[in-house]
Amino acid sequence: MPSSSAPRPRLHPVAVAALVVGGAVILAALAFLAWFLTAQQAASPNGDATRKLVQWQEVFEKYRDVHGTFPDLPAGGYCLGTGFPVGTGGTANCRDYDALTFYTEAASIPLLQALSEVGELPTGASAPVRGTVGPYALVDDTSVHLLTAESGTCEAPAVDIWNDGEGLHICEILLQR
Repeated sequence: MPSSSAPRPRLHPVAVAALVVGGAVILAALAFLAWFLTAQQAASPNGDATRKLVQWQEVFEKYRDVHGTFPDLPAGGYCLGTGFPVGTGGTANCRDYDALTFYTEAASIPLLQALSEVGELPTGASAPVRGTVGPYALVDDTSVHLLTAESGTCEAPAVDIWNDGEGLHICEILLQR
């Protein structure tokens, strides 16, 4: 029985090759764009500082989810993490590490131990900006202020709460108790 359908048109091999090459070029361009955007973000000290704050926010929120509240600590300032520069008093300090308004890693151990109950803690200090280094927390009766120093404007979701007019911006993620 003869076939009643007409023969299907076929693409010329050169056209097929052109489509394959075009698709490969588009995929390569997309891969390069993804790499470029990721590299730019990773290279930003402000982006790194904000990412650390977000990581600490997640740890605090996880602690609250597990325990129903934030760690029970006296009001005051605490370094978030370790690896801060040695400053005033010959101790590893955060905030204004080489001035009179600093917090020590050693005094922050109770907070870090409490938070470590819910998982691994973020590591490392952010890049210092005009003598100020984060991340650090200010704890009061109603909230936990997660703070860091950034050069220029703060990157979202952190918000600018203070600046010295010369490039140092203190950026915050606020957690209500």
